[in-house]
Amino acid sequence: MNNFEIIIGIENHVELKTNSKMFSSAQVGFGATPNTMINEVDLGYPGAMPTVNKRGIELAILAVNALKMKLDPLVKFDRKNYFYPDLVKGFQITQQYCPIGSEGILEIEVHGIKKNIEIERLHIEEDTAKQIHKGDLTFIDYNRSGIGLVEIVTKPVIRSADEAMEYVNNLREILLFLGISDVKMYEGSLRCDVNISLRPFGTTTFSNKVEIKNLNSIANIKKAIEFEVERQQEILLKNGIVEQETRRFDEATQQTVQMRAKAGAIDYKYFTEPNIAPIQLDQKWIDQVIANSPELPSVKRKKFVEQFGLEVHDVNIILSSLELTNFFEATIKLTNDANKVVKFLITDILSELNKNNLTIDQIKLTPKNLASLVNHLNDGIISSKHVKTIMPIIMNEDIKTVDQIIEDNNLKLISDPIIIQDLLEPILQANQELLKQFNERPERVLKTIMGLLMKETQGNVHPDIANDILLKHLKN
Repeated sequence: MNNFEIIIGIENHVELKTNSKMFSSAQVGFGATPNTMINEVDLGYPGAMPTVNKRGIELAILAVNALKMKLDPLVKFDRKNYFYPDLVKGFQITQQYCPIGSEGILEIEVHGIKKNIEIERLHIEEDTAKQIHKGDLTFIDYNRSGIGLVEIVTKPVIRSADEAMEYVNNLREILLFLGISDVKMYEGSLRCDVNISLRPFGTTTFSNKVEIKNLNSIANIKKAIEFEVERQQEILLKNGIVEQETRRFDEATQQTVQMRAKAGAIDYKYFTEPNIAPIQLDQKWIDQVIANSPELPSVKRKKFVEQFGLEVHDVNIILSSLELTNFFEATIKLTNDANKVVKFLITDILSELNKNNLTIDQIKLTPKNLASLVNHLNDGIISSKHVKTIMPIIMNEDIKTVDQIIEDNNLKLISDPIIIQDLLEPILQANQELLKQFNERPERVLKTIMGLLMKETQGNVHPDIANDILLKHLKN
């Protein structure tokens, strides 16, 4: 980047996938009627006491372990005090002084180069309410208030938009596959703030940083960073000073725009949360939580490549969706041909899903039927041509076995040698002149007779068996 080094740090707020909120019994649900999923604790009623969500702690432990962080078994909470309309209590329960996780790493690979992104801390906190702006009015929906979060903060070690994008993508994949969060950026269950500054190469001091808030997609992370780097570089090349400020990414203009200037660090008057006593986590319980953890995507990726012999590109497509991965794993338990399963998933099924904006769990296809299709094809019961008839049926119609579809549509290949011999007989009789050319042009004769047989049977003869019978006849 000319003479400037890019310095990037990332903060991710991750909504935990729990049924109830972090410190209250109110239910969690995206898209519910505003202000219906709240209770006295969320609204800060006098005397309403918080209780800690055990599942939230479990999910935080899984995240700490997956990111190779040091786990603090003594869980303590603090109050972050400030006034804002989306914080009805006037404070947020967080972990300022004793985060549950610290000093972690997440490996990324950009342009074939691997790098460990250092993670400074992971702490548990509660979400704020959602503000909805309509004209001159602002409405507040407190349904989100109190939902459990983990905030994951990197050290300023990211050096490009591509590295930032890869880091968030890898983090998202881990959180999704471990069931920690549904990480739907468009719904706000994974939010991303990026801190960016530039400095001359060879220097070690940090310049003023600019924070870009609430980036809502992986693509926008890249676009926002690239624009902001260009903006700051232009200022510095003119000997200007980059102001410390908070900006947002405007999708309409594809630019970052100012939200507010930052005068300096805000004193939030942190102090220990008086209504939640420190919780000492039992090591046996921690070990049990980790032992019951789902398989990491990196482990699946290695297994799919090494055990099943799949191409890395294909594996990445499968792992891009948790539903698709689960479907693939369920299918290969019922068939030995993982490569053919992947071929059907990527070539036939995904193209149809993408065309109709669907996920694999929204169609009729089952792992059992896809495995049956693969097995029948490999066993010579059906041909590739028949797959084109069967696939739309098992994808779109109510549960019906592949065997039923084959029977109902008369798709089973003829494999009985006696029947094939009987079918060949009249074709051979009618093409005696052609048969005389076999010694000079064997491939042409074989191909022509096989073509006539397939035409006569509408392609319903097992080609390998028919080919062997015909070849023996011609050689004799």
